[in-house]
Amino acid sequence: MELLSAAPVRAVDFGRWQTSTSRCSWQRGPSSPRHDCQGLRLEQNLEGFLNVRFLADGQGDPIALEQLVFAGALESDHGAMRCDSDGRCRPQWPARLAVATVADASFNQRGLVMGLPRTHLARGHCQLERTRVHCQARGQGGETWIAEAELSGQPAHNGPAGTMRAAD
Repeated sequence: MELLSAAPVRAVDFGRWQTSTSRCSWQRGPSSPRHDCQGLRLEQNLEGFLNVRFLADGQGDPIALEQLVFAGALESDHGAMRCDSDGRCRPQWPARLAVATVADASFNQRGLVMGLPRTHLARGHCQLERTRVHCQARGQGGETWIAEAELSGQPAHNGPAGTMRAAD
């Protein structure tokens, strides 16, 4: 009788990568104000799919953090990131994402979400390059979202425990 190993097996090419930005902003619609953002996080949780998350300081008490997320399928036949077994990733530039949803959420000082995140079905794209990430999408009701980040020099990898590390 053969016994199965009890050791967990982690899939590779799943995880996240985060970096600060030298310039970053997003806008919800042409008449709404632009929001400055300070970071960008890429999350690859399913093969062929990617989340592009723009991170910003909150616009006032009690909001400490705001996020705008573009999610969808990769248009090319390769993964947008190479990840190790601990979930630390390195992007593979360039990549293009066909956006299917856009979501935004706000968090308080303790990191708790402020209300339900708002998710919208949308069509658009994100272009991911070594020095720049640009996303735009239009919702079913005509809403528009545009976000752009210029990536700074030293990216950091963000593994499953949420700890930041300098790039290899």
